[in-house]
Amino acid sequence: MWCSLPLAEPGKQLCDYCQAALPRLPYALCHNNLLLLPAVARGLKGAKFDRLLCLAHYQQPYQHWIPRWKYYTDLAAGQLLQQQMCLLLLGCKSNSMPMPQALTFVPLHWRKQRQRGFNQAKVLAEALGQQLQIPVLALFSKSASHSQRGLNRRQRLRNLRRSFSLKPQTAALPTHIALVDDVITTGATANALTRLLRRAGVSTVSVWTLAVTPPPGYSL
Repeated sequence: MWCSLPLAEPGKQLCDYCQAALPRLPYALCHNNLLLLPAVARGLKGAKFDRLLCLAHYQQPYQHWIPRWKYYTDLAAGQLLQQQMCLLLLGCKSNSMPMPQALTFVPLHWRKQRQRGFNQAKVLAEALGQQLQIPVLALFSKSASHSQRGLNRRQRLRNLRRSFSLKPQTAALPTHIALVDDVITTGATANALTRLLRRAGVSTVSVWTLAVTPPPGYSL
């Protein structure tokens, strides 16, 4: 998927050399919470959630693979990204990072999901839930709104007003839930969903995404 050379283990999608060359974030410096890294936190001012985990900044090769999966239904790219996220979380779990009691995901409006054919956040959450043996809950619904792509923070906040709602629950929610998405940019979507979870009694909200957009002026 990167160097285009044959693999001894095709299911992995990357050879050992490409795996070692992937960009990474310094988790050892932030206790498995990227909100403690100034280079990340500066772009997510006012974060309402408690913890953030991502594979890397939104840069190559993730900048190629994520749109390939999301917009062009490249299932090999999707499998690769799911594998990488599972590896990251298994490593964090082995380092005693607290695991949530349930996962949930950022919803798509039904028209957009029908047009795209799938919700990449839901697929990712289900893959992580299966690997980590954590239940996945479909907690949110989304009304129609314009795409968040290309909008600045103020525009995203205006666009998100009343876009999301929490589905009626028959039982109390777990105290720690991880919210899964593909990319976090300003944190506006994650903050909106975190507020809904807090109102429903969730005390700890983690956000797990494939990538985080670098803050303005940050050079990779």
